[in-house]
Amino acid sequence: MRSTSATETRIDILTGASSAHRLACRRGASSSAGFTLVELMITLLVGAILLGIAVPSFRNFVQDSRLTTESNSLVYSLNLARSEAVKSDGSVEVCASTNGTSCGGLWASGWIVCTPSPDCTTVLQASAPIATGNTISEQISGATMLNFLSNGQTGQAYQFVFCDNRGVSVGRDVEIDLIGRIEAAQNAGQQVSGAALAGC
Repeated sequence: MRSTSATETRIDILTGASSAHRLACRRGASSSAGFTLVELMITLLVGAILLGIAVPSFRNFVQDSRLTTESNSLVYSLNLARSEAVKSDGSVEVCASTNGTSCGGLWASGWIVCTPSPDCTTVLQASAPIATGNTISEQISGATMLNFLSNGQTGQAYQFVFCDNRGVSVGRDVEIDLIGRIEAAQNAGQQVSGAALAGC
């Protein structure tokens, strides 16, 4: 049985390859694996830059989604109250509520849909407080409650604006006109009419 060294020597003679050449090839193959320190540092730097760009964008996305969800929740409650008023041929109230069972407090603490108005002995739906740091205000008269009559009308207009710490430019607008029609603005920072929001 021939040794490995003898076999390699015979291969070298047949192929014309030297031991030094074969060793260099082996070293080249081993040195090509993995990353150099410079390559690793460049990769980390690029990753840090991309992360710095992505994090603020993701934060804005989360805040935008939160404002949209909160304003949609109010739209749902208002539509529920209007439909129940027409269906029951009576008045239904939507009011700010701190405890989810009776009227009182600010809109940011949550709100309820209840009947009959103004006693509110039956709660049809209760909404949780909005996110900490977010605000909601009724801009026309500062109302903390409103009534839908049996014909679906409110008798007066209301405008609700939702904001967060970024200000009015990203606020969400929900409006109720004199005949009780409920509408949310299509774009952030704008009223239903398309005009810029005046404040939070």
